Amino acid sequence: MKMVRVGDISLVRHAQRIVALGATLLLAACAGTPYEAERPVPPAKPVPQAPAPRGPVIAPPPIQTPPAPRAPSVQRSHPRYAPPPHAAAHWDNRLGVYVVEGTELFYRERLYYRWDGEWYCSGRPDGPWDPVAPPSVPPGLRNRY
Repeated sequence: MKMVRVGDISLVRHAQRIVALGATLLLAACAGTPYEAERPVPPAKPVPQAPAPRGPVIAPPPIQTPPAPRAPSVQRSHPRYAPPPHAAAHWDNRLGVYVVEGTELFYRERLYYRWDGEWYCSGRPDGPWDPVAPPSVPPGLRNRY
């Protein structure tokens, strides 16, 4: 074991004080000195004014934008709903269903629908037909009758 003398302890304390004082001075110098000197702002130059118009002012015509293209009310198929597997049909955008050609049958999401005083549905175009509550009928089709 090494012997520590009294003079060594005071030397260590003295070194610690010098390091602490140096760090304090360094931080104080950084905090008090701006990185960039402020530059004086030059006086603003007057902006020249355009002369007031004499006579009538003619405005340019408004820009006419063509209306956005709408999907046709009838199309062969729909990108989300598959066509009926058992019958020829076309998609009707107003009703939101496939209309089976040559009949009063409608198709969407694996079900055929028909109106006979109330709504009926079936998994096949030839039945068997079960009554269905109006909230279960596609909205565009439900509003038709």
